[in-house]
Amino acid sequence: MAKRCTIALCLLLALPFGGAGAEMDALRVTVTVYPLYLAVSNITQGVPVRVSCLAPPESGCMHDYQLTAKDRRLLEQSDAIIINGAGLEDFLTRVLPQLPGAIIDASGGVRLLRDPGGEANPHVWAGIHSYMEQVGNIVDGLSALDPTHEALYRQNGGAYLESLRALEAELAERLAPLSGARIVTAHAAFDYFAEAFGLVVAATVETEPGHAPSARELARILQVIQTEEIRALFAEVGQENQSLDILSRESGIPVYALDPAVSGTGSLSDYARIMRANATTLLEALQ
Repeated sequence: MAKRCTIALCLLLALPFGGAGAEMDALRVTVTVYPLYLAVSNITQGVPVRVSCLAPPESGCMHDYQLTAKDRRLLEQSDAIIINGAGLEDFLTRVLPQLPGAIIDASGGVRLLRDPGGEANPHVWAGIHSYMEQVGNIVDGLSALDPTHEALYRQNGGAYLESLRALEAELAERLAPLSGARIVTAHAAFDYFAEAFGLVVAATVETEPGHAPSARELARILQVIQTEEIRALFAEVGQENQSLDILSRESGIPVYALDPAVSGTGSLSDYARIMRANATTLLEALQ
């Protein structure tokens, strides 16, 4: 499952609204992770909404997130809190029932991938189709909370979904030659992406989040690399992984970096940019 990590203090990312008066009357929405911040940013264009992101864009996981007093104040002042769900925000389990704002679970009703132990893989957004389902859940949640602007939420959400469908079709065509290719990844952050485009994750280096594999586990993964003719190993952008480096040295297989939608610039088109870059990396590594 996803790497357990400690994330820095809350980074506030606000959309433009058109004036101080509009900002004072704006719906206050807090999103837990950057990919969902991008979804909300697209959905709320032209609506008086103040959007904040709890985790900075470079953060891909929140399992060991330490909630600060500043974070708590932000959450308490929010009219809506949009969570990824699927176990990503376990640190909020006790806090959420105490908060006055509405809770929107972006992964509600989405089919979740699970590890052999049955634990849900929370990186739902990494698969374009499942990300589209999250977008739909957010549109429905915001529309129910703020029916005055429902038409605009649905219009914006529809436009964003249309762009995501086009992106999915584009990448499906580009990645079709790689169907069936077997890869080894540092973490389980790319399982939804792999499934969507016919790739097979033959092994994950950190099967227990945040814990380096034992020598025996490394030997097993090395055997998988050799017997299944793995051609590339994949780390996460911005994350070091010594175990993956060891496997690379022992096998002679190069390490490439994929981005689980964490290298944010704040652009509304970041998600598409990142997914296209991942496709380019995969083609470079596997063709």
